[in-house]
Amino acid sequence: MRKFLKWIGISLATVVGAVLVLIAVLVFLGGRKLAAIRSVAVEPVAVPGDPAAVERGAHLVRTRCVFCHGDDLAGKKFIDDPSFMVLDAPNLTRGAGGVGGSYVDDAAWVRAIRHGVNPHGRALIIMPAEVYYFLSDGDLGDLIAYLKSVPPVDRSWAAPRPALVAKALFGAGKLDNMLAYLTTDHQAPRPAKPQPGATVETGEYIVRTFGCRNCHGPELSGQQDPGNPSVVAPNITPGGSIADWSEDDFRTMIEEQESKDMPWSMLRAMTEDEQRALYRYLKSVPERASTGSVPKA
Repeated sequence: MRKFLKWIGISLATVVGAVLVLIAVLVFLGGRKLAAIRSVAVEPVAVPGDPAAVERGAHLVRTRCVFCHGDDLAGKKFIDDPSFMVLDAPNLTRGAGGVGGSYVDDAAWVRAIRHGVNPHGRALIIMPAEVYYFLSDGDLGDLIAYLKSVPPVDRSWAAPRPALVAKALFGAGKLDNMLAYLTTDHQAPRPAKPQPGATVETGEYIVRTFGCRNCHGPELSGQQDPGNPSVVAPNITPGGSIADWSEDDFRTMIEEQESKDMPWSMLRAMTEDEQRALYRYLKSVPERASTGSVPKA
């Protein structure tokens, strides 16, 4: 009996030891993945400086950036879970504590926005570069022009602080979707931006560069939020409630809705033509059944 118990004890110790070694290896690999220097070729983008370009860039920032970085672009708390990760969306201005001053040239901005790599060569966490990669050169140039013009705001945020469990998950490849550098096709063709107007084509461009599929799924049929399974993004194809909405119903919903999980304020900042284009594109996509237990919108 003693030999049997001894054998059980040794076996359990061996299993526990192996698990601890595996966890240690995954934590090491995750830390190395986060610290790795990433190299990516950056195509030059013309950044104009005229007031009209800056104003166009301001509109793009209001409809793409402020939900995470705040109305003044001085950053805000994004994830506050010490058991998993504490992550702040950085201050993008040139004020004290801001990162704007570290973007020493236009290529550095392009590398961050389009490829998800910071000026130090490391992959940015939860920067939707796989979405912004498809911004046209003109839009990206205008956006950068505005970012370079914003007034400095003094506000400091700490560097990302992933806990051991997050590092282990990064090491296991389970959080690669949080590192857009790894999920972006850096050589993908970039469709031309359509002419402005309340058209299906403009709506498709908005969906592609706003990040709708990141939350609502690749077919827009809804899914659980990858970062928060308790949040369900609804089906926004004609298989969801949008089938029963008029164009004006859709715009009224944008004006009235509010949620910490959905960037309604950025949708409200869109022009009437952009909102109508978005509706027309969503009405044009194939009808899909809601994914899994996801309810209609």
